[in-house]
Amino acid sequence: MPQTSMFQSVEAACRVLERDPVGREAVGIWRSIEEVQTLPSTPVSDEPIVVLEGADGVGKSTLAENLHHSMNASVVKTPPEALGHLRRYFDTADAELRRSFYILGNYICAAGLRWLNPKQPLIIDRFWPSSAAYALACDLRTFASEHPEVAAMPKDLVDLLPFGSRPIVFLVLDLPEEVRASRVRTRSGVITSEEESLERDAVLRQRLARAYAALRLPESQVMSFLDASGGQGDVLKRALAIISSAREEFRPSPVPLSVNWHYTRQCNYSCKFCFHTAKTSFFLPQTKQGMDEAKQCLRRLQWAGMQKLNFSGGEPFLHEKELGELCRFCKEDLALESVSIVSNGSKITGDWIRKHGSYVDILAISCDSFQEEINLKIGRGKGSHLQQLEQIRQWCEEADIKFKVNTVVNAMNINEDMGDMIRRLNPVRWKVFQCLLLEGENAGEEALRNARRLTVSSEAFQGFLDRHSQIDCLVPEDNEKMKDSYLILDEFMRFLNCTGGAKTPTASLRDVPVISALKGAGFDSKMFHTRGGVYDWTRQRAAGYVGEGADLEDLAGSRTKTPRRTLLRTRGLINSPRPWGQVHVLAAAALMAASVMIAVGSRSRMAAAR
Repeated sequence: MPQTSMFQSVEAACRVLERDPVGREAVGIWRSIEEVQTLPSTPVSDEPIVVLEGADGVGKSTLAENLHHSMNASVVKTPPEALGHLRRYFDTADAELRRSFYILGNYICAAGLRWLNPKQPLIIDRFWPSSAAYALACDLRTFASEHPEVAAMPKDLVDLLPFGSRPIVFLVLDLPEEVRASRVRTRSGVITSEEESLERDAVLRQRLARAYAALRLPESQVMSFLDASGGQGDVLKRALAIISSAREEFRPSPVPLSVNWHYTRQCNYSCKFCFHTAKTSFFLPQTKQGMDEAKQCLRRLQWAGMQKLNFSGGEPFLHEKELGELCRFCKEDLALESVSIVSNGSKITGDWIRKHGSYVDILAISCDSFQEEINLKIGRGKGSHLQQLEQIRQWCEEADIKFKVNTVVNAMNINEDMGDMIRRLNPVRWKVFQCLLLEGENAGEEALRNARRLTVSSEAFQGFLDRHSQIDCLVPEDNEKMKDSYLILDEFMRFLNCTGGAKTPTASLRDVPVISALKGAGFDSKMFHTRGGVYDWTRQRAAGYVGEGADLEDLAGSRTKTPRRTLLRTRGLINSPRPWGQVHVLAAAALMAASVMIAVGSRSRMAAAR
């Protein structure tokens, strides 16, 4: 029985293809997309993406053209044109290679969708459902329930598609077999061996129909079967009715713009009010396999819209080597707008800043008092916290890292005047939090801390804010603003839902797509923006350069920066939309250049590989 591992992720498909010389060329095309780095986010739009599925001869191309005219839609096909010169080779290859090739084409297509106009409907002529359904029916000859890894859309492909931003409709065209077979026989093109088998084998056709029906799409979506019999106008009318219903029912999902990854719970301090305590010692990036898995989850978050990642704990610098590599990955490989760290500061060294500081935009140090005796009572430090704080401030200035201070207002510091020291440190932001209780963390029988005696009233918290109201960098957050306005990811890659006064974990990103985990995260996107969750979070990297996350006022007097899309287009990396009849080339186009060169140099190698 053929292997099915290639259906689990794009990397799994690449591993199969890399065993074959022509397969390695296909993988190289995908890697060249990754080198473009940041894929643009998909803005929220009610303009649908319609995926047309079904066997050859059911009328997919005809319906695609009619939808193009009636909806003013763009139309694309898979596998994308960048892989077109390799298709004939893989159509005659063994099942594993053939399926891996078509699966990879799905990912390249999904990435390419990001470059198309989100305000225009989009039609895709065959996509992942064909890859999975044909594998179940033709290769495995079994029921979908026996191979859930094939029947469920891979979580990384779900994250690459704009499921939360646009309605996506899957239509399977259904036609009486005698009509379908007659259409196929009159075609002038080459008929694949699979289509010949379908025409001969009625049982195989039934298995294919059952396979389509059994596929598991994300977010409770289903494969909609469309009666493709009758005239073109009748088929179009039925399709438009299904599409219209999907548009009406669509509700956008929140975008994980800024994520706080508490990647360890371990800490060398014992702050009495800590709301993320050392209940486990698990640390995912500790092994190479774990590091690779963590990076894949972060890449999928970036695909889903993440622009800023904050590393927190516990104390993140207890794992300084892994922290440095993750910061590099986020900045170089994912090209995130902002990488930040929240630390107690005790483990930070000048050597770490010199080695890895170029990958960090913001370094936030927790400081709850400028009196060491109060810090000791709180559990923060061993008497040298303030000296280290000033040293870190200097290192940040030397490395052009934005320096930030976080303060938790509690019963021990509520009457302290911190104005002079904050002005002296001059952080870009002084985040001032009201001491927050969370069941199971710093409150309740199972908690490792009991912070009830450290809480302060809203009136007392407001008094602290009033006393420091003349400090421009002050950013206050009371309990209402804090509770649901942060996307907190724990050490197991689970979002933590704080809406009920406790941290209830969602399913892990290691197991489910980002959009599925987000639904249980309790995230209040409106409050996130209300509390100022989006700000100038990108450091200035060089004179005259303005980061993509900079505010408009930062552009004044700076060197003009070419918009990313324009830059890519002028380098030939993406293509302008073309009219129907010249199906849009989705791949970024280093891919196009690569495909031309590969086509010229590969013919003899493909013949030899056969």
